[in-house]
Amino acid sequence: MNEAPTISLIVHTRNSAARLPPLLATTSWIGDRVLIDMSSTDGTQALAAGAGFRVVTIPASDDVDAIRNDHLDQAREEWVLVLDSDESLSADAQTEIGRLIAVHGANCDAFAIPRFNMIAGQIMRASGWYPDHQVRLFRKGTVAWSGGHHRPPRVLTGDHRLFRLDPPDCLHIHHDNYDSLADFVERQTRYLLTDRYDHAFDFNDYLAAAHRELVMRHDVKADGDLSTALALLMAWDRIVRGIVHWEKSGRSAPLDLSLAVPFVVEVAPSTLETSLGRAYRALRTFYRHPLKLPRSLLRERLRRRKLRSGS
Repeated sequence: MNEAPTISLIVHTRNSAARLPPLLATTSWIGDRVLIDMSSTDGTQALAAGAGFRVVTIPASDDVDAIRNDHLDQAREEWVLVLDSDESLSADAQTEIGRLIAVHGANCDAFAIPRFNMIAGQIMRASGWYPDHQVRLFRKGTVAWSGGHHRPPRVLTGDHRLFRLDPPDCLHIHHDNYDSLADFVERQTRYLLTDRYDHAFDFNDYLAAAHRELVMRHDVKADGDLSTALALLMAWDRIVRGIVHWEKSGRSAPLDLSLAVPFVVEVAPSTLETSLGRAYRALRTFYRHPLKLPRSLLRERLRRRKLRSGS
């Protein structure tokens, strides 16, 4: 086996004992491992300490991403790997990380690694959940997170110093994300209620984001009907975020209901093109920039209808 690359691992936890074992097992080759724990009460700290982690206890907080910056100096090595407690590495991670640093380390400061997301027992293969690149391996002092939830970090030395891995034949992070759709809804609700809304409010921006989510997340061919459920949930997530932001901004701006419901239309074959054109014109009039109309979604529904009718 090749010599293990000299990197530091930083993991943030909060009552994560049940999810932590895969991470512990797949990172045992890393010499410097640090656990930043938000005062867990379920044995997380003891579990990690028993696996060789240095444990740093901090107060519990919902603003996890911003807190990452406060503890990057705990790393003792030049290169830092950051993982969440429900993530783990592929079997070839030791070799691949060593190769990446050896081959590309002189010309880049950070690596964007693709991630497999498991949702409700299913590994997502597309629909916006893959390849889901994450900037998690970087030279110490070159990456910083901003406040809020799930906002990508900045490479402080410039995007030209970021190396983006090309899937599928490369290193991957594995993310055991949500146990069920109920878990998905519960956590997304917590995220939207505790997120930062520090930009100017415009409900149209949230409506546009809802329609983009519906189009991007819906891929029945790759991810089956689960993609439909997640597309609808993510579209509604954007609508609810808009309402939360509206309240936080003082309820002073008007809310337009005309396109607040995610745009899904069932049409008869003879009126398909007419309906698509009318809907597209309406959407372009409503938004300040063109949107990609979910034609694939409509045509898939039309195909299913034909199959049901036997025509």
